[in-house]
Amino acid sequence: MKCIICGKEIKDKDYVQCPDCKNYMHKSCIDEEVLMDVTGEYLCPICAARAALDWLDNIISLYASSMKGEDRKEIIERLKTYIRLLEEA
Repeated sequence: MKCIICGKEIKDKDYVQCPDCKNYMHKSCIDEEVLMDVTGEYLCPICAARAALDWLDNIISLYASSMKGEDRKEIIERLKTYIRLLEEA
């Protein structure tokens, strides 16, 4: 099995498995603050990003009409930056 983060073979017992997609990760590859869900489970980067996007979908859907002017432009620009980052990776 290979680590979803670094792509290297997992040879020892120092790994965790994403509860959602069942991918494996070296414990040393995990940033706990970023990849831990509210129940304390380690999510792979893909599942963590999807969970974050689900949360963001809810916020933007509920409050888009209250976002005005410069605040709205800032959020749009940050979202565009994320898209460029993903396209270039």
